[in-house]
Amino acid sequence: MAQILPKSLPSHTPPVQMALQAYAQELARLAKNSDTITKQQVLRLLLIRDALESKLQATSSIIQQANTLARLSDLDNQLQLLAPALLKDGKLADCRRSRQPDETAWWWWLEPYVSEERRHKLDRFDWLWNFLSASCLVISASFLTITAQAFSVVGGFDLIQALSTLSQATGLVVIASGTLTHRGRRLVKNTLKKFNIPTYFHSEATLVVSILLLLASYGVYNSLPQFSNYYYHQGLRAQHAGNLYVAVEYYKEAIAFNPDATEPHNHLAEVYQNLEKFQEAQAEYQDGLLKGDLVALNGMGTLSLAAAENEQSTEFGELSGLLDAEVLFRIGLNQLEDMDELDDRKLFLKASMHRNLGITLMKRGKSEDVSDVEQQALLTEAHQHFQASINIEKMVVNEGTYPGQGVAYCYIATLDEQNKRLSSAADNWQNCQQNAYPASLEQYEDILRLGTGAIGLQLNTKHILESNLN
Repeated sequence: MAQILPKSLPSHTPPVQMALQAYAQELARLAKNSDTITKQQVLRLLLIRDALESKLQATSSIIQQANTLARLSDLDNQLQLLAPALLKDGKLADCRRSRQPDETAWWWWLEPYVSEERRHKLDRFDWLWNFLSASCLVISASFLTITAQAFSVVGGFDLIQALSTLSQATGLVVIASGTLTHRGRRLVKNTLKKFNIPTYFHSEATLVVSILLLLASYGVYNSLPQFSNYYYHQGLRAQHAGNLYVAVEYYKEAIAFNPDATEPHNHLAEVYQNLEKFQEAQAEYQDGLLKGDLVALNGMGTLSLAAAENEQSTEFGELSGLLDAEVLFRIGLNQLEDMDELDDRKLFLKASMHRNLGITLMKRGKSEDVSDVEQQALLTEAHQHFQASINIEKMVVNEGTYPGQGVAYCYIATLDEQNKRLSSAADNWQNCQQNAYPASLEQYEDILRLGTGAIGLQLNTKHILESNLN
């Protein structure tokens, strides 16, 4: 820096005083011709100020430093008065870009020292645009956090998840640094300048980008149910193919993207039940029960039936078996009866509940702790529910088959045999063989125990691992 300091001072002058004098002379020279200051003059002035700061930091005389600081304060005030001329046409910004000074060197950033009267009228609202930009970023970060948590719940990120999350995160980091940090603001302003955006529009441009990022983050957040639906159908395909462990992962993903959707919870519970993970199944059914979902209620009833078959197991928690199942099925049927119109899905569910309630009553009727009169009443009502299930299935026109279809024939045939209605029993066993599609292992095992000869071995078992709800 020696070449830009004055040479007219005596050789014994302290370095700090020489630098201070050079600073004063340069300020005076530029103040006389403030309208024609060049970029080279701006750079020379700021480099002299850098040299002065370096000399000041090196001095050890407290008294000398105090005197110098008093003089320096006056000169810095003069520099601040020159700020509009130094900032004009982006001269100071260009010098900063080439020099890359430390952020503590405030004289390289003189924008705050331009008076309100000298600033562009649009710059007066920069504080508002910066506040709105920061607010957009905070909301975007909230959406991004929720999205990332949903994406990462099972097995990390796949390609779709990674691209969505990384694009949002990158935009958030860039705009946040440009709004909230000094160095980031410089970077963003330099970038905007390359696109020929005037400096008085920089805050507005940053706000626009922040709003776009917010809209993008909200768009991805708002599309989470679509992601849920995608993974839900992937789970259905895996479940129908018998890939139960794969289905579990897909259903968990679907739940993570849309916890309020009941279908993934119900089907995940089905899979857990078929895998004999009964406590996990109960937890998933419980989610639907709290939301008043009848499919979940029917599923919890089938789980209670399974508990009745495994009374010694501790896997069923608080489920007590047949009584729980009966209460659940009766509640579900009462709610369905109160509905004015039932679509095919509701009709299938009603048929399933009638069938399941019939199975429950039939099993209760075979218990040793019931009287003969009570047994006959239970079996008679069970027969009525099996017949109701068959009648509903006949009402619904369905091109394909579905879990639980025709199973009521098998149970009603058993009751016919017990009541010596042999002709009717034979017809129902034939219908069982031709039309029954057991919905679960429990149903299939029941039919194997109840059936005569090899009737159970001739049933179609393709739906056993698919569904036992509706």
